[in-house]
Amino acid sequence: MAVLPYESLARRVLTDLSAGNCAALVGLSNTGKSTLMRALAGQSAERIYAKLCGRKVVLIYVDCNRAVAISAQGFYEVVLRSLLEALADQVALDVTATLRGHHQEVTDAATAFNASLSFNLALTDLCEQLKRDLVLLIDEFDELYTTLDDRALLNLRALRDRFKDRLGYVTATVRALPALRGASVEDEFAEMFAQSTYPMPPLDEDEARQILGSLNLANLSTKRVATCLELAGGHMGLLVAAAQVVAGMETDQLGEALAVVGQEPTPRAECLKIWNQLTPEEQEAIVCLVVEPSSSLPPQQLEHLEALGLVREGWLFSPMFEAFVMRRQRGPETAEAGVRLDPDSGDVWVDEVRIPVLTDLEYKLLQLLHERRDKLTDKYQIVTAVWGEGYLDEIDDARVEKLVSRLRSKIEQDPAAPRYLITQRGRGYKLLSRPKAE
Repeated sequence: MAVLPYESLARRVLTDLSAGNCAALVGLSNTGKSTLMRALAGQSAERIYAKLCGRKVVLIYVDCNRAVAISAQGFYEVVLRSLLEALADQVALDVTATLRGHHQEVTDAATAFNASLSFNLALTDLCEQLKRDLVLLIDEFDELYTTLDDRALLNLRALRDRFKDRLGYVTATVRALPALRGASVEDEFAEMFAQSTYPMPPLDEDEARQILGSLNLANLSTKRVATCLELAGGHMGLLVAAAQVVAGMETDQLGEALAVVGQEPTPRAECLKIWNQLTPEEQEAIVCLVVEPSSSLPPQQLEHLEALGLVREGWLFSPMFEAFVMRRQRGPETAEAGVRLDPDSGDVWVDEVRIPVLTDLEYKLLQLLHERRDKLTDKYQIVTAVWGEGYLDEIDDARVEKLVSRLRSKIEQDPAAPRYLITQRGRGYKLLSRPKAE
Protein backbone atom coordinates (compact mmCIF):
# COMPACT_ATOMS: atom_id res chain seq x y z
CA MET A 1 0.00 0.00 0.00
CA ALA A 2 1.36 3.44 -0.95
CA VAL A 3 2.32 5.74 1.92
CA LEU A 4 0.24 8.90 2.14
CA PRO A 5 2.13 12.21 2.37
CA TYR A 6 1.86 13.86 5.79
CA GLU A 7 0.70 10.41 6.90
CA SER A 8 -0.15 11.27 10.50
CA LEU A 9 -2.37 14.19 9.47
CA ALA A 10 -3.88 12.22 6.58
CA ARG A 11 -4.95 9.44 8.92
CA ARG A 12 -6.39 11.96 11.37
CA VAL A 13 -8.52 13.48 8.61
CA LEU A 14 -9.68 10.06 7.42
CA THR A 15 -10.56 9.11 11.00
CA ASP A 16 -12.69 12.25 11.29
CA LEU A 17 -14.43 11.51 8.00
CA SER A 18 -15.10 7.87 8.84
CA ALA A 19 -16.66 9.01 12.13
CA GLY A 20 -19.07 11.27 10.25
CA ASN A 21 -17.24 14.58 10.74
CA CYS A 22 -15.89 17.18 8.32
CA ALA A 23 -12.30 18.43 8.38
CA ALA A 24 -10.34 21.51 7.32
CA LEU A 25 -6.67 21.99 6.41
CA VAL A 26 -5.07 25.38 6.96
CA GLY A 27 -1.65 26.53 5.82
CA LEU A 28 0.25 29.21 3.94
CA SER A 29 1.22 28.95 0.28
CA ASN A 30 2.83 25.70 -0.90
CA THR A 31 2.91 24.04 2.53
CA GLY A 32 1.56 20.83 1.02
CA LYS A 33 -2.20 21.26 1.30
CA SER A 34 -2.86 20.40 -2.35
CA THR A 35 -0.42 17.48 -2.22
CA LEU A 36 -2.29 15.99 0.72
CA MET A 37 -5.73 16.72 -0.75
CA ARG A 38 -4.84 15.01 -4.04
CA ALA A 39 -3.46 12.02 -2.14
CA LEU A 40 -6.72 11.74 -0.17
CA ALA A 41 -8.49 11.26 -3.49
CA GLY A 42 -6.53 8.06 -4.12
CA GLN A 43 -7.13 4.37 -3.49
CA SER A 44 -4.86 4.22 -0.43
CA ALA A 45 -7.10 6.70 1.38
CA GLU A 46 -10.22 4.79 0.30
CA ARG A 47 -8.82 1.57 1.79
CA ILE A 48 -7.91 3.26 5.08
CA TYR A 49 -11.40 4.76 5.30
CA ALA A 50 -13.05 1.38 4.67
CA LYS A 51 -10.85 -0.25 7.30
CA LEU A 52 -11.77 2.41 9.86
CA CYS A 53 -15.55 2.21 9.49
CA GLY A 54 -16.39 -0.77 7.28
CA ARG A 55 -17.95 1.38 4.55
CA LYS A 56 -16.75 2.15 1.04
CA VAL A 57 -16.12 5.74 0.05
CA VAL A 58 -15.26 7.84 -2.97
CA LEU A 59 -13.20 10.96 -2.25
CA ILE A 60 -13.47 13.58 -4.99
CA TYR A 61 -10.77 16.23 -5.45
CA VAL A 62 -12.21 19.65 -6.38
CA ASP A 63 -9.70 22.30 -7.49
CA CYS A 64 -11.48 25.64 -7.06
CA ASN A 65 -8.86 27.31 -9.28
CA ARG A 66 -10.65 25.56 -12.15
CA ALA A 67 -13.88 27.44 -11.49
CA VAL A 68 -14.80 29.46 -14.56
CA ALA A 69 -16.26 32.22 -12.39
CA ILE A 70 -15.89 33.30 -8.76
CA SER A 71 -19.54 32.82 -7.89
CA ALA A 72 -21.94 30.25 -6.46
CA GLN A 73 -22.74 29.08 -9.99
CA GLY A 74 -19.04 28.72 -10.77
CA PHE A 75 -18.54 26.71 -7.59
CA TYR A 76 -21.47 24.39 -8.30
CA GLU A 77 -20.21 23.84 -11.85
CA VAL A 78 -16.65 22.93 -10.87
CA VAL A 79 -17.89 20.51 -8.18
CA LEU A 80 -20.16 18.68 -10.62
CA ARG A 81 -17.49 18.69 -13.33
CA SER A 82 -15.02 17.15 -10.88
CA LEU A 83 -17.59 14.49 -9.94
CA LEU A 84 -18.19 13.65 -13.59
CA GLU A 85 -14.48 13.34 -14.33
CA ALA A 86 -13.80 11.13 -11.32
CA LEU A 87 -16.88 8.91 -11.50
CA ALA A 88 -17.12 8.39 -15.27
CA ASP A 89 -15.80 4.81 -15.07
CA GLN A 90 -17.00 3.99 -11.55
CA VAL A 91 -20.80 4.28 -11.63
CA ALA A 92 -23.65 3.03 -13.78
CA LEU A 93 -24.35 4.82 -17.04
CA ASP A 94 -27.74 6.08 -15.86
CA VAL A 95 -26.14 7.70 -12.80
CA THR A 96 -23.54 9.38 -15.02
CA ALA A 97 -26.23 10.55 -17.44
CA THR A 98 -28.29 12.06 -14.62
CA LEU A 99 -25.24 13.82 -13.19
CA ARG A 100 -24.28 15.14 -16.63
CA GLY A 101 -27.80 16.52 -17.07
CA HIS A 102 -27.64 18.38 -13.75
CA HIS A 103 -24.21 19.73 -14.68
CA GLN A 104 -25.60 21.13 -17.91
CA GLU A 105 -28.51 22.70 -16.01
CA VAL A 106 -26.06 24.42 -13.65
CA THR A 107 -23.99 25.65 -16.59
CA ASP A 108 -27.04 27.03 -18.40
CA ALA A 109 -28.85 28.39 -15.31
CA ALA A 110 -30.08 31.95 -15.76
CA THR A 111 -30.12 32.67 -12.01
CA ALA A 112 -28.18 31.65 -8.93
CA PHE A 113 -31.38 30.10 -7.56
CA ASN A 114 -31.76 27.80 -10.58
CA ALA A 115 -28.09 26.79 -10.35
CA SER A 116 -28.52 26.03 -6.65
CA LEU A 117 -31.61 23.92 -7.32
CA SER A 118 -29.83 21.83 -9.98
CA PHE A 119 -26.79 21.40 -7.73
CA ASN A 120 -28.97 20.17 -4.88
CA LEU A 121 -30.72 17.69 -7.13
CA ALA A 122 -27.37 16.43 -8.43
CA LEU A 123 -25.92 15.73 -4.97
CA THR A 124 -29.24 14.32 -3.73
CA ASP A 125 -29.45 11.86 -6.63
CA LEU A 126 -25.79 10.93 -6.23
CA CYS A 127 -25.97 10.33 -2.47
CA GLU A 128 -29.08 8.19 -2.93
CA GLN A 129 -27.70 6.13 -5.82
CA LEU A 130 -23.94 5.92 -5.21
CA LYS A 131 -24.02 3.10 -2.61
CA ARG A 132 -20.84 4.55 -1.15
CA ASP A 133 -20.02 7.47 1.10
CA LEU A 134 -19.10 10.66 -0.77
CA VAL A 135 -16.47 13.16 0.38
CA LEU A 136 -15.75 16.41 -1.46
CA LEU A 137 -12.11 17.53 -1.07
CA ILE A 138 -12.47 21.26 -1.74
CA ASP A 139 -9.00 22.68 -2.44
CA GLU A 140 -7.96 26.32 -3.04
CA PHE A 141 -11.26 27.36 -1.49
CA ASP A 142 -10.17 30.81 -0.19
CA GLU A 143 -11.38 33.15 -2.92
CA LEU A 144 -14.61 31.31 -3.60
CA TYR A 145 -15.40 30.98 0.10
CA THR A 146 -15.08 34.71 0.69
CA THR A 147 -17.26 35.39 -2.36
CA LEU A 148 -20.07 32.86 -1.92
CA ASP A 149 -23.24 34.37 -0.53
CA ASP A 150 -24.66 33.11 2.73
CA ARG A 151 -27.43 31.18 0.98
CA ALA A 152 -24.89 29.08 -0.93
CA LEU A 153 -23.04 28.18 2.28
CA LEU A 154 -26.26 27.36 4.11
CA ASN A 155 -27.19 25.21 1.11
CA LEU A 156 -23.99 23.18 1.53
CA ARG A 157 -24.74 22.79 5.22
CA ALA A 158 -28.31 21.67 4.50
CA LEU A 159 -27.08 18.96 2.11
CA ARG A 160 -24.62 17.79 4.72
CA ASP A 161 -27.33 17.65 7.40
CA ARG A 162 -29.61 15.66 5.11
CA PHE A 163 -26.95 13.09 4.17
CA LYS A 164 -24.76 13.23 7.24
CA ASP A 165 -23.94 9.51 7.11
CA ARG A 166 -23.05 9.65 3.41
CA LEU A 167 -21.72 13.14 2.60
CA GLY A 168 -18.62 14.84 4.01
CA TYR A 169 -16.44 17.85 3.21
CA VAL A 170 -12.74 18.61 3.58
CA THR A 171 -11.62 22.18 2.82
CA ALA A 172 -8.12 23.56 2.26
CA THR A 173 -7.53 27.28 2.80
CA VAL A 174 -4.75 29.65 3.80
CA ARG A 175 -6.66 30.81 6.89
CA ALA A 176 -9.25 29.12 9.06
CA LEU A 177 -12.75 29.52 7.65
CA PRO A 178 -14.07 31.93 10.34
CA ALA A 179 -11.08 34.22 9.77
CA LEU A 180 -11.78 34.43 6.03
CA ARG A 181 -15.31 35.78 6.37
CA GLY A 182 -15.98 36.59 9.99
CA ALA A 183 -19.73 36.80 9.34
CA SER A 184 -22.09 35.29 11.90
CA VAL A 185 -24.62 34.02 9.36
CA GLU A 186 -22.18 31.49 7.89
CA ASP A 187 -21.39 29.98 11.29
CA GLU A 188 -23.65 27.07 10.43
CA PHE A 189 -21.22 26.12 7.69
CA ALA A 190 -17.97 26.93 9.49
CA GLU A 191 -19.03 25.20 12.70
CA MET A 192 -18.90 21.85 10.89
CA PHE A 193 -15.10 22.21 10.95
CA ALA A 194 -14.67 23.77 14.40
CA GLN A 195 -13.45 20.58 16.08
CA SER A 196 -11.34 19.33 13.18
CA THR A 197 -9.32 22.22 11.70
CA TYR A 198 -5.69 21.25 11.30
CA PRO A 199 -2.65 23.44 10.52
CA MET A 200 -0.30 21.94 7.94
CA PRO A 201 2.79 20.61 9.73
CA PRO A 202 6.33 21.12 8.39
CA LEU A 203 7.81 18.26 6.44
CA ASP A 204 9.82 15.93 8.64
CA GLU A 205 13.25 14.87 7.38
CA ASP A 206 12.07 11.57 5.88
CA GLU A 207 9.19 13.26 4.02
CA ALA A 208 11.51 15.99 2.73
CA ARG A 209 14.02 13.42 1.49
CA GLN A 210 11.24 11.51 -0.30
CA ILE A 211 10.16 14.69 -2.08
CA LEU A 212 13.72 15.46 -3.14
CA GLY A 213 14.07 11.93 -4.45
CA SER A 214 10.86 12.25 -6.46
CA LEU A 215 12.26 15.31 -8.28
CA ASN A 216 14.78 13.10 -10.10
CA LEU A 217 17.38 15.86 -10.06
CA ALA A 218 20.91 14.83 -10.96
CA ASN A 219 23.80 15.78 -8.72
CA LEU A 220 21.83 15.91 -5.44
CA SER A 221 24.59 14.52 -3.27
CA THR A 222 24.24 13.95 0.46
CA LYS A 223 25.75 17.37 1.14
CA ARG A 224 23.44 19.07 -1.35
CA VAL A 225 20.39 17.35 0.14
CA ALA A 226 21.41 18.54 3.62
CA THR A 227 21.77 22.08 2.23
CA CYS A 228 18.26 21.97 0.77
CA LEU A 229 16.78 20.68 4.03
CA GLU A 230 18.44 23.46 6.00
CA LEU A 231 17.39 26.25 3.63
CA ALA A 232 13.74 25.15 3.31
CA GLY A 233 12.97 24.57 6.98
CA GLY A 234 10.30 21.96 6.21
CA HIS A 235 8.39 24.11 3.70
CA MET A 236 7.52 22.10 0.59
CA GLY A 237 7.57 24.98 -1.89
CA LEU A 238 10.90 26.32 -0.63
CA LEU A 239 12.35 22.80 -0.63
CA VAL A 240 11.55 22.21 -4.30
CA ALA A 241 12.69 25.71 -5.31
CA ALA A 242 15.98 25.36 -3.40
CA ALA A 243 16.66 21.90 -4.82
CA GLN A 244 16.30 23.11 -8.40
CA VAL A 245 19.02 25.70 -7.76
CA VAL A 246 21.32 23.66 -5.52
CA ALA A 247 21.39 20.75 -7.98
CA GLY A 248 22.98 23.00 -10.60
CA MET A 249 25.50 24.77 -8.38
CA GLU A 250 29.23 24.25 -8.59
CA THR A 251 30.73 22.40 -5.63
CA ASP A 252 32.72 25.43 -4.50
CA GLN A 253 29.47 27.46 -4.33
CA LEU A 254 27.82 25.26 -1.69
CA GLY A 255 29.39 27.24 1.12
CA GLU A 256 27.47 30.28 -0.15
CA ALA A 257 24.27 28.41 -1.01
CA LEU A 258 22.02 30.80 0.91
CA ALA A 259 23.24 33.83 -1.04
CA VAL A 260 23.13 32.01 -4.38
CA VAL A 261 19.68 30.48 -3.92
CA GLY A 262 18.25 33.73 -2.58
CA GLN A 263 19.04 35.53 -5.84
CA GLU A 264 17.19 33.05 -8.06
CA PRO A 265 13.66 33.95 -9.27
CA THR A 266 11.86 30.76 -8.21
CA PRO A 267 12.99 30.76 -4.54
CA ARG A 268 12.28 34.50 -4.36
CA ALA A 269 8.81 33.91 -5.75
CA GLU A 270 8.14 31.23 -3.14
CA CYS A 271 9.19 33.59 -0.36
CA LEU A 272 7.02 36.31 -1.84
CA LYS A 273 3.96 34.01 -1.82
CA ILE A 274 4.44 33.45 1.88
CA TRP A 275 4.97 37.14 2.59
CA ASN A 276 1.94 38.26 0.61
CA GLN A 277 -0.36 36.03 2.65
CA LEU A 278 0.60 37.64 5.96
CA THR A 279 -1.33 40.48 7.57
CA PRO A 280 0.51 43.77 8.19
CA GLU A 281 0.69 42.88 11.89
CA GLU A 282 2.23 39.49 11.11
CA GLN A 283 4.72 41.06 8.71
CA GLU A 284 5.72 43.60 11.35
CA ALA A 285 6.29 40.84 13.90
CA ILE A 286 8.42 38.85 11.44
CA VAL A 287 10.51 41.92 10.64
CA CYS A 288 11.01 42.50 14.34
CA LEU A 289 12.31 38.95 14.77
CA VAL A 290 14.71 39.31 11.85
CA VAL A 291 15.98 42.86 12.33
CA GLU A 292 16.00 42.90 16.14
CA PRO A 293 16.55 39.29 17.24
CA SER A 294 17.33 40.41 20.78
CA SER A 295 13.83 41.86 21.20
CA SER A 296 11.08 39.58 22.42
CA LEU A 297 7.59 39.34 21.01
CA PRO A 298 4.61 38.85 23.32
CA PRO A 299 3.98 35.12 23.97
CA GLN A 300 0.57 35.28 22.30
CA GLN A 301 2.09 36.73 19.13
CA LEU A 302 4.82 34.10 19.07
CA GLU A 303 2.22 31.35 19.49
CA HIS A 304 0.27 32.80 16.57
CA LEU A 305 3.35 32.79 14.32
CA GLU A 306 4.17 29.26 15.43
CA ALA A 307 0.63 28.16 14.51
CA LEU A 308 1.24 29.57 11.02
CA GLY A 309 4.44 27.54 10.79
CA LEU A 310 6.60 30.67 10.56
CA VAL A 311 8.39 30.39 13.89
CA ARG A 312 9.91 27.38 15.65
CA GLU A 313 11.51 27.60 19.06
CA GLY A 314 11.53 31.39 18.83
CA TRP A 315 13.30 31.58 15.45
CA LEU A 316 12.12 32.05 11.89
CA PHE A 317 11.54 28.64 10.28
CA SER A 318 13.81 29.10 7.23
CA PRO A 319 17.11 30.96 6.70
CA MET A 320 16.06 31.45 3.08
CA PHE A 321 12.89 33.26 4.13
CA GLU A 322 14.81 35.18 6.79
CA ALA A 323 17.23 36.48 4.13
CA PHE A 324 14.26 37.47 1.96
CA VAL A 325 12.75 39.49 4.81
CA MET A 326 16.08 41.17 5.45
CA ARG A 327 16.44 42.16 1.78
CA ARG A 328 13.00 43.68 1.59
CA GLN A 329 13.84 46.05 4.43
CA ARG A 330 16.51 47.75 2.36
CA GLY A 331 13.94 49.61 0.25
CA PRO A 332 14.35 50.76 -3.35
CA GLU A 333 17.86 51.43 -4.58
CA THR A 334 16.94 53.46 -7.64
CA ALA A 335 14.53 56.27 -8.33
CA GLU A 336 12.24 55.48 -11.19
CA ALA A 337 8.94 57.11 -12.10
CA GLY A 338 5.85 55.04 -12.85
CA VAL A 339 5.13 51.49 -11.73
CA ARG A 340 8.11 49.51 -10.49
CA LEU A 341 8.54 46.01 -9.12
CA ASP A 342 11.35 45.12 -6.74
CA PRO A 343 12.19 41.49 -7.64
CA ASP A 344 14.01 40.83 -4.35
CA SER A 345 11.30 41.99 -1.96
CA GLY A 346 8.26 41.60 -4.20
CA ASP A 347 7.24 45.15 -3.33
CA VAL A 348 5.42 47.29 -5.88
CA TRP A 349 6.04 51.02 -6.08
CA VAL A 350 3.85 53.55 -7.89
CA ASP A 351 5.38 57.02 -8.18
CA GLU A 352 7.86 55.96 -5.44
CA VAL A 353 5.02 55.10 -3.03
CA ARG A 354 4.81 51.47 -1.95
CA ILE A 355 1.33 50.11 -2.54
CA PRO A 356 -0.60 47.55 -0.44
CA VAL A 357 0.29 43.89 -0.75
CA LEU A 358 -1.04 42.19 -3.89
CA THR A 359 -2.55 38.74 -4.02
CA ASP A 360 -0.67 36.02 -5.86
CA LEU A 361 -2.84 36.35 -8.99
CA GLU A 362 -2.64 40.15 -8.93
CA TYR A 363 1.16 40.03 -8.65
CA LYS A 364 1.48 37.54 -11.51
CA LEU A 365 -0.67 39.80 -13.70
CA LEU A 366 1.33 42.91 -12.83
CA GLN A 367 4.59 41.04 -13.37
CA LEU A 368 3.47 40.05 -16.87
CA LEU A 369 2.29 43.57 -17.74
CA HIS A 370 5.47 45.07 -16.25
CA GLU A 371 7.65 42.80 -18.40
CA ARG A 372 5.63 43.97 -21.43
CA ARG A 373 5.48 47.67 -20.53
CA ASP A 374 3.93 49.80 -23.28
CA LYS A 375 2.98 46.64 -25.22
CA LEU A 376 -0.51 45.28 -25.69
CA THR A 377 -1.19 42.10 -23.70
CA ASP A 378 -4.20 40.00 -24.71
CA LYS A 379 -6.36 37.54 -22.78
CA TYR A 380 -4.41 34.51 -24.10
CA GLN A 381 -1.15 35.84 -22.69
CA ILE A 382 -2.76 36.77 -19.37
CA VAL A 383 -4.46 33.42 -18.77
CA THR A 384 -1.30 31.52 -19.74
CA ALA A 385 0.94 33.55 -17.42
CA VAL A 386 -1.43 33.94 -14.47
CA TRP A 387 -3.44 30.70 -14.35
CA GLY A 388 -1.55 28.42 -16.73
CA GLU A 389 -2.06 27.21 -20.28
CA GLY A 390 -4.38 24.44 -19.09
CA TYR A 391 -6.99 27.04 -18.13
CA LEU A 392 -7.32 28.70 -21.55
CA ASP A 393 -10.76 27.18 -22.14
CA GLU A 394 -11.96 27.73 -18.58
CA ILE A 395 -11.16 31.37 -17.73
CA ASP A 396 -13.65 33.71 -19.37
CA ASP A 397 -13.27 37.40 -20.22
CA ALA A 398 -15.27 38.43 -17.16
CA ARG A 399 -12.81 36.80 -14.76
CA VAL A 400 -9.83 38.40 -16.49
CA GLU A 401 -11.58 41.79 -16.35
CA LYS A 402 -12.32 41.30 -12.65
CA LEU A 403 -8.66 40.54 -11.91
CA VAL A 404 -7.55 43.59 -13.92
CA SER A 405 -10.08 45.69 -12.02
CA ARG A 406 -8.76 44.49 -8.66
CA LEU A 407 -5.18 45.27 -9.67
CA ARG A 408 -6.17 48.67 -11.01
CA SER A 409 -7.87 49.54 -7.71
CA LYS A 410 -4.52 49.07 -5.95
CA ILE A 411 -2.10 50.79 -8.32
CA GLU A 412 -4.23 53.70 -9.57
CA GLN A 413 -5.10 56.83 -7.59
CA ASP A 414 -8.41 56.95 -9.46
CA PRO A 415 -9.30 53.54 -10.92
CA ALA A 416 -12.08 55.13 -12.96
CA ALA A 417 -9.49 57.27 -14.75
CA PRO A 418 -6.37 55.07 -14.89
CA ARG A 419 -3.01 56.60 -15.73
CA TYR A 420 -0.98 53.39 -16.01
CA LEU A 421 -3.14 50.29 -16.50
CA ILE A 422 -5.03 50.98 -19.73
CA THR A 423 -7.74 48.90 -21.39
CA GLN A 424 -7.97 48.72 -25.17
CA ARG A 425 -11.45 47.38 -25.82
CA GLY A 426 -11.55 44.12 -27.70
CA ARG A 427 -7.76 43.87 -27.81
CA GLY A 428 -6.32 43.64 -24.31
CA TYR A 429 -4.47 45.65 -21.68
CA LYS A 430 -1.32 47.75 -21.49
CA LEU A 431 0.83 48.98 -18.59
CA LEU A 432 2.34 52.34 -19.48
CA SER A 433 5.88 53.15 -18.42
CA ARG A 434 4.93 56.80 -17.93
CA PRO A 435 1.64 58.27 -16.67
CA LYS A 436 -1.00 58.68 -19.36
CA ALA A 437 -1.21 62.43 -18.75
CA GLU A 438 2.42 62.76 -19.85
